[in-house]
Amino acid sequence: MMPIFLPHNLLDNPAALALPGFSELQRRGHLGLKALRDHALAEGAHVMFVLWPGGTWTMLAIEPPEDAQVSDASQLIPSLLLAGEALAEFEHRARQGEYLGWLSLKRPPPTVH
Repeated sequence: MMPIFLPHNLLDNPAALALPGFSELQRRGHLGLKALRDHALAEGAHVMFVLWPGGTWTMLAIEPPEDAQVSDASQLIPSLLLAGEALAEFEHRARQGEYLGWLSLKRPPPTVH
């Protein structure tokens, strides 16, 4: 089944911090995720959350190819779907408790005939 892709700015929802029962530990985790996200964005990556059936998730920082003109991370979803092995690896890592990932997309070298 295909994962769900969510934008990174869902971390900026101020109502999320006001949820009843949001513990101090959860607040600190939220701030930590925001700091990691902001660092990845500052490094030039595009960030999104990937949710798989069953509830596993990954915050994925994606470096597009150098010559790609990308204004929004959602433009990278077709490329991510083509990188099925990489997505499967991130899902496996998420099941093991590794919820952060970094992926560099590269164009294949041109075929010479």
